[in-house]
Amino acid sequence: MPRKRSSTKSRIVKAAWNLFYKKGYDGTTVEDIIALSKTSKGTFYHYFKGKEALLNSISDLFDSKYEELRSEIDPNLSAYNTLLYLNRELFHMIETSIDVNLIAFLYSSQLITKDHRSLLDENRLYFMWLREIISKAVESGEFSPDSSTDELLKLYAMYERSMIYDWALCKGTYSLSQYSSRLLPHMLDTFIHGI
Repeated sequence: MPRKRSSTKSRIVKAAWNLFYKKGYDGTTVEDIIALSKTSKGTFYHYFKGKEALLNSISDLFDSKYEELRSEIDPNLSAYNTLLYLNRELFHMIETSIDVNLIAFLYSSQLITKDHRSLLDENRLYFMWLREIISKAVESGEFSPDSSTDELLKLYAMYERSMIYDWALCKGTYSLSQYSSRLLPHMLDTFIHGI
């Protein structure tokens, strides 16, 4: 049952963000979201108070992408290559399916919200899976034991948030995934050799 609830909410979130990208936030109605997600009005309002509540669901969208990637990724990849792959795929999804203005709004709202800051929620799949990957790499010696798993996880998450922030600040004038694919290897090299 929890799996079905998760996939229903995920369908609503994916449909909403797809419509926000194609029609803009103001051009998207709750009815549009309900139709595209193939849910009912009652189901929609069970998960969200309204369209505005979906703006805080960006982390759900990211976790949905991670869930897809988890089932596709080669389990024999090194942690280094796994992190490169996850970053490339997540950033490609962001730049090709999320309006840059909404990203900018969401990042700024996380700074002033009195509610839960979803981008920092360590119970998300994003953090749990990254912790698992990094922890195994530290234990196996792929990443230097000079830094703890927590420290490396924090650095990686900070890197991704800062890249997304800069991309939004620059109004998406460059390819997020391409630029990151040039920079991330340098940071991951420090994970290997020690910070």
